[in-house]
Amino acid sequence: MNSFQIDKLSNNIKVITRKNPNTPRIAVNLFLGTGVKYETIAGTANMTSRLLLQGTKTRSSEDIANELDSNAIELSVESKQDYLRARLLCLNEDFETAINLLEDTIKNSTFENIEKERTKLTGELSLELDSPKTQAFDNLVKSMFKDHPYGHSHTVILEELPSIKIEDIREFYYEKCLIPDRMTFSVAGDIYKNEVIKVLEEKFGKINQQNIPDIEIPKVVLKGNKIVTISREDSAQAQIAQGWIGPSISDEDFPALTVMNVILGSSGLSSRLFIELRDKKGLAYNVRSAMEALKNMGLYTVYIGTAPNNIKTCLEGFETEINKLKNEPVSEKELEDAKMNYLGKRAFLHETNSQQAYYLGYYATMDVGAEYDNKIEEKIKAVTSEDIRRAANRYLSENHLISILSQPEFLPQTV
Repeated sequence: MNSFQIDKLSNNIKVITRKNPNTPRIAVNLFLGTGVKYETIAGTANMTSRLLLQGTKTRSSEDIANELDSNAIELSVESKQDYLRARLLCLNEDFETAINLLEDTIKNSTFENIEKERTKLTGELSLELDSPKTQAFDNLVKSMFKDHPYGHSHTVILEELPSIKIEDIREFYYEKCLIPDRMTFSVAGDIYKNEVIKVLEEKFGKINQQNIPDIEIPKVVLKGNKIVTISREDSAQAQIAQGWIGPSISDEDFPALTVMNVILGSSGLSSRLFIELRDKKGLAYNVRSAMEALKNMGLYTVYIGTAPNNIKTCLEGFETEINKLKNEPVSEKELEDAKMNYLGKRAFLHETNSQQAYYLGYYATMDVGAEYDNKIEEKIKAVTSEDIRRAANRYLSENHLISILSQPEFLPQTV
């Protein structure tokens, strides 16, 4: 993969560039290293990201949409736990036009369509919560991260969304997000670094620096094991999600847990959970594991959708497979197959300029450095069977929380 260069604008905004010759479109990502964790009212980051595209001092939302369409420019904004991200994609010859539009959006948004976006977001979250699986995971996250910004799930946002005012949006954005020290541009395409720096310096180099200290995100420690339940009469399946506090992305065991996750349940048909609980025992309609490594900590989960009378058997199945990882060495073949699975997907997810720009900016924003995008491959290759056993014992022996959604007569007693 081509090398990249890291520079800074005069006001300390970081700029990462990768030149990929003979590619027709340039990808620009702008990471604002704040995100949901800086919220005081759940839903503020989400509303901010939506309102950034709903009009500026000189352009209405319709003007923005028409300009994007007429120039074949893609522009979107998303909010995550640790950042807000603006994603821009344009033809090579339209780079400056696209950056002009991004500048206006980032620096001059009015946030005035708040009621319209509040109504739309309320409807979208409510619709998503119609899914029993989404409901079960929502209950898991808000219970594990209770009174913590990482726990701002759909239902928590719906509770607090009505109280968000336009002043809250503006304060969150201008006092917490639009801070040069927290901003990172990542650019990939057939363009030279000096050209990128020149344009970005002109458009963004005058954003005032502010000496604002980063906030401390408290660590979450689960005190004992706990079961939380949702009674739903219309649910034909039981939804079971079991979670542990997982590693941050900078944790030394992150690579080992990544490989372990492939082995246990993220690789679909070849994973242990799929083979043991679905193929051999016929317990599952859907079964997976997942790991979300955030900046300060993470979340590791196993999930199954099953017949309601199988709840106890499935939980025992989870325990059996996890104990195997903690006590029995992974075979050399299974280990190598898992590594190849991960590395193959990684290569697929780095094919386009847009994907490459994302990962360079993402790793820089997560404080492991843009170079981690290259380092992670070697770290994965170096994982041993003993590394997996150690990481499994370190994280999956800790206290956990189980979220179950089912018809009421099948729900276990909560503890």
